[in-house]
Formats: sequence, structure tokens, C-alpha cells
Amino acid sequence: MRIAIVGAGVIGSIFAYIFGRKHEVTLIEVVKEKVELYRKEGYSIIMPDGSEVHVDNVHVTPDPAEVGEVDLVQISVKGYATEPATKNALPMIGKDTMVLSVQNGLVHDIISNIVGREKVIAGITAHSGMPVSPNVIRYVGGYGPLLTIGKYDKNPDERFNWVVEELRKTGEEILVVDDIEPIIWKKLVANVACNPVAAITGMTSVEALACENSRELIKILAEEVVAVAKARGIYFEEMENIAEFVYQAFAGTKDNKVSMLQDVEAKRKTEVDTLNGAIVAEGERLGVSVPANRVITNIVKSIEYMYGKRG
Repeated sequence: MRIAIVGAGVIGSIFAYIFGRKHEVTLIEVVKEKVELYRKEGYSIIMPDGSEVHVDNVHVTPDPAEVGEVDLVQISVKGYATEPATKNALPMIGKDTMVLSVQNGLVHDIISNIVGREKVIAGITAHSGMPVSPNVIRYVGGYGPLLTIGKYDKNPDERFNWVVEELRKTGEEILVVDDIEPIIWKKLVANVACNPVAAITGMTSVEALACENSRELIKILAEEVVAVAKARGIYFEEMENIAEFVYQAFAGTKDNKVSMLQDVEAKRKTEVDTLNGAIVAEGERLGVSVPANRVITNIVKSIEYMYGKRG
């Protein structure tokens, strides 16, 4: 199978290595320096057991037209880059191409509006990593399957089933569900509740969960997400005790810094618009009040505003 992964960040690079064991994989990356580095030196992944693998069999290019049509396009960019990244990928998307999103936040409608809902596979992973240097990644690993996926239109067809079987040839567990939306929202609630709290305070999960005030804030944010999800007709069992679910999910990151905190420390744009900001927008659409998420969104965006404004 020919696969193009849009975004040579941590997740994109890890998945390129995993899928590249059995398939022809190309990474699409717009940052010129990263393209040149990966082409010249490849990249390395420090595995969960401490061993290190060097990856030099993955083609890297900034130009989707150079790649042509592929069987599967994986979108693994930050939420705010979803629309331009998907539009840029169109030269690789043919009549039979499926488009897999492995991202945080509410991004699937953005992709659907560009390529068509029938092409979209929504994917969730509990696996993660951290950058060590520009071409070295620490793969933290994760719990459960590498991917939980489902057709976004809830209508699995022959092409979708073929893609699933091809991905399973990597030896990784690929879990297919009939309705992916509750899974999306289950991960969303953890990201919305925990990521901005860490980004604003600088706390790891260990520190945040030891503090009564940050625990309370996480709980309030999570409860607002549940209220919006219920208004959308979405249900998952963990809603019944959402605070404990989110605390456990956050605890799983241990002393690692969550992605939004990494972004703030590096003075990069965060994904707050497709996380807490998306909850605010959905709340407005559905008539659900989400004041804590509105405040948190404004705080994170205020932090972003100050990047580079002081010495």
C-alpha cells in the first residue's frame, strides 16, 4: 500500500516508521530545514524499551504533486493546520484514496468538507512521544491498540476494509468500531480538560493531580465537555464519572509534558482552537453554557499573543 503522511512531527514520524515496515511511505513536510535534515540524516526513534532504531527508508518531500495519488493519506498536523494541510494534500487524493486523521480535537468536519465525508477515516491513538532533538524522537508508547478507527460516515465499504487489512500487516493492533464519534469525544474530553491546565500552569500530570485547585479546574472543564456531548446525542460510559476518567487518563502521561505545554514553552501556536475553542463554538451552536472553557481559551490565546513581545 502507498501511504502519504502529512506532517513529520512526532506522531507522523512514528507512524511513518511503523507503517514503513510493510508499506511504501512518504512524509509530507512544509518546514524546509526538517525536510533537508530527514533527507540527509534520516531520523531516530528511541523505543519504550530504550533501544534505538534509525529510519532512512521513508521518503520526505514538501511537494504532494511529486508523490501523486496514493492509497491512504494520513493527516497528522496540529488542529489549526488541518484545513491548509488537507487542501495541500489534494494532489495525492484520487477516487479511491482514503484519508485518515490521527489528530487531537474536532477536525474531522474540516477534512470532510474538503475531500468528502465518505473518504474520511477518524483515528484515535493512545500512543505518544516527545522530541529529543530535530531528528530524534522518544516514543513513549501507550496503552491499547495503536489505532482505533472508524469510517466517519459510519458506512464501512470494501475500500475501507482493504485499508484496515493492509495496516494490520504491520503487526500492530488496529481496532475498528462502528461509531467512532464517542471515541473521539472520550479522547477530546481528556485533552480539553488537561492540556490547557498544564500549558497555563507548567505542571506535569503528577503535579496537577496533587493540587486540589488544578484538579477542580480539570473537573469543571471536563463536565462542560460532557454537557456539550450529551446535547449532541453522544454517550460513553465514562461520562458517569468523568472526573475520575480524566484524572486516570492524565496520570498516564506521568512526568512527561503534554503537547500544549511543549508548545507554550517553545512559543508555538497551540491547538486550543480545535480543543477548548471548539467546545465553546459547539456550546454556542447547541445552547450549552461553557464558561470555564471560554475563559481557558482566552487565557491560552493571551499567552500566545505575548510570544516574542518581551525579551
